[in-house]
Amino acid sequence: MATSTTYKSNDKLILLVTNDTLNPGFFIENTNIQFCHINSKSQIFPSISTLQPGTIIIDHDFLEDEVQKLVRRIRTNPFYAKLKICCLKRSFHRKTDEQLKTTGVDFLVYKNNTRASF
Repeated sequence: MATSTTYKSNDKLILLVTNDTLNPGFFIENTNIQFCHINSKSQIFPSISTLQPGTIIIDHDFLEDEVQKLVRRIRTNPFYAKLKICCLKRSFHRKTDEQLKTTGVDFLVYKNNTRASF
């Protein structure tokens, strides 16, 4: 069952694509961030088109092999040219991270440590 929750403020919208219900806790506590939590793969592009977010955070564990296809699809469409893509991963893995960066991911954030790649 797909659910979508939007919290509003004056800042640009962040689209959070994950099935993890714990991740939105950070966004709920930080009232300066406007975000929409999507936990259904079929709702990603309709949400991007409707909400026009400035950033999309993709949970690598949720989409796994589909992350690169999703990023390529976003990067080849001029409508999404200004969309920043962030990938949330469990841990650092050089080969996978390099592939994601080459594909078009702007930022990598790791759940298990504080290391981030910009």
